[in-house]
Amino acid sequence: MRHFLIVAGSADWCRSSAIRLLSNRPDAIWVGDCAASLPQTRKVVAASEALQLLGQEFHSIVFDMHCGFHADAFAAVSGTIRDHGYLLLLAPPLQQWPLFEDPDYQRMLVWPATSKHTRGRFLQRLANLFVQRPGTEIIAQGESNEMAPLPSPAAGITSSTTDQQLAVDAILRVASGHRSRPLVITADRGRGKSAALGLAAASLLSENIRRERRIIVTAPSPGAVDTLFRHAAAALPRCDAGKGRLACGEQSLRFVAPDQLLKEKRAADLLFVDEAAAIPAALLEAMLQRYRRIVFSTTVHGYEGAGRGFAVRFRDTLERLTPQWRELRLTTPIRWSRGDPLERLTFDALLMNAEPAGAEAFGEFTLEQLDISNINQDQLLQDEELLRQLFGLLVQAHYRTRPFDLRYLLDGDNVEILLGRYRGVVAAVAVAVREGGFDDAMTSQILSGERRPRGHLAPQILARHCAQPQALQQKFLRIMRIAVHPAIRRRGVATALLDVLAATAEGVDTICTSFGATAGLLALWRKNSFLPVRIGLTREASSGCHSVLMLKPVESGKQLLQESRGRFHRQLPLLLSDSLNGLETGVCLPLLRDASCHGDMPPEGKALLKRFVRGELPYDAVFPELEELAMLAARSGRATRLDPRQQDLFFSRVLQREPIQSIAARVRLAGKQEVQHSLQEAVNKLL
Repeated sequence: MRHFLIVAGSADWCRSSAIRLLSNRPDAIWVGDCAASLPQTRKVVAASEALQLLGQEFHSIVFDMHCGFHADAFAAVSGTIRDHGYLLLLAPPLQQWPLFEDPDYQRMLVWPATSKHTRGRFLQRLANLFVQRPGTEIIAQGESNEMAPLPSPAAGITSSTTDQQLAVDAILRVASGHRSRPLVITADRGRGKSAALGLAAASLLSENIRRERRIIVTAPSPGAVDTLFRHAAAALPRCDAGKGRLACGEQSLRFVAPDQLLKEKRAADLLFVDEAAAIPAALLEAMLQRYRRIVFSTTVHGYEGAGRGFAVRFRDTLERLTPQWRELRLTTPIRWSRGDPLERLTFDALLMNAEPAGAEAFGEFTLEQLDISNINQDQLLQDEELLRQLFGLLVQAHYRTRPFDLRYLLDGDNVEILLGRYRGVVAAVAVAVREGGFDDAMTSQILSGERRPRGHLAPQILARHCAQPQALQQKFLRIMRIAVHPAIRRRGVATALLDVLAATAEGVDTICTSFGATAGLLALWRKNSFLPVRIGLTREASSGCHSVLMLKPVESGKQLLQESRGRFHRQLPLLLSDSLNGLETGVCLPLLRDASCHGDMPPEGKALLKRFVRGELPYDAVFPELEELAMLAARSGRATRLDPRQQDLFFSRVLQREPIQSIAARVRLAGKQEVQHSLQEAVNKLL
């Protein structure tokens, strides 16, 4: 059993008390963003860098709340503590905690708010939970508490479990069985999934085979696979081991970062993808297409809360590309005892195990019965079941919902929440924030580059990247998240939610949203009258997609939309042949779409293109006409005359200038002649 101990009082008293308590545990880690105030003889890790501790194990960790309660760091470090270990939380007196001016508020403050505006609902909820939880140990300043050192560290649980052996056996079958049958291992933290990968790798590397065997492991960071390599090296003491590598003669196990793996096209006989939920979906799909023997491993209730969203969406990709994939769930803890109180406390405090209502609650759902209303953050604080259902829905709907998002949901000064309920059960939610409305002084400082206020994403993008400085003084309502229960998706729920949001938004010029662009999401937002005005030039780490900004103006924002759209239409064709030459056609075409475009090719241009179709003119002779045809087809919607493969080939060649050899390899054509013939067929259909 692991222990959670709260030391509550002034900062100096808490720190000196912790030193006395941990006198028998000199290797304890201190986590906090005010290192200068912490003991010089102790190892101190900034809360902002605590994720680097993932994959490691410790007997004791001190989390200094006086430096700020970094929710993501708290979730991360709680899973690194061994059985019989301690997590010490140094906090202000618990009755005063909600009023504490937490330094971590700086990460969520949006101009012009200050920390004095923050209500401390998140801390109030934690304080209530900690006080009410049976067995929570509290040492409070001014009370007659004994300060005897904590017991010396005891050996943690290290024996393997039946679950873990099943996982090792399943991994070995991937290596030797039929190709294109990937394995997906899911587990909560501490269940030994990374160790199972390491043990399976060791078993494979010890086999006496007369050829080279290359096992590659990839993960969001090198530190995430420390446990995997440690177990593999322990089982193979005579092999050559180093940081992120293990070699046994011709056999090898190596770590390669996800982007590097695909960019360099590394060859592998077997690929392990650890903590897969934290890797962009586009990269996971690319791995699935490239490697024939692959094992995905991910945490279900992880520090990012991403495992369930990963499971819901990646399942569709697996079914489409490798329908014979298999899944294995590990449930038995290996790093601590079953029913560990610290694990339960962390899950409850940060809602890492929050789930939406069951699908059975929506068996008789009709849109007419959907009750949509605004709720405030105080209502969420007072209704734990409502909060759990709402946050569980957000976690399931989005890859990167983190514990910090729970804190921002409760304490963000500019947050607005629109909730859809069916017979009292949470069916859908939209979370929005207010942005913009800068005064003249701040506007001038932003335009000169002196200031970049936190938040206010939409107005600053429009001013800096879309040449629309007037956007800084307009007021925006930006939709950060929208989620619909899986049981009632594609039934008009999102549209109903957005209609109410638009009808009830007061004091704003424009409603907007920003997200990782996919064809499906672009279609959803365009259906609801949102239009794209900007696409990011690089892919987001969280989604693997380019971020797009879309606007839906009310009356006062129409001119801004018109000017932004005009500039976007002029920019995008140029960007597609430059920074965005790798943008997927399924995303490119919806961005180019312009409902007001009804033009056609001039007769002389058509005549030249018909000669190209008949093979009388080469590609380079009619390139201007091909480019004009591509733009007309994309903007008018005529591109739908082509099937997806033809769309990909035609637009990537004509607008994005992809080389013929690259296209031939990607769409599996024999060479230049087949690509040329396919282009001629596409042009003929578009004419």
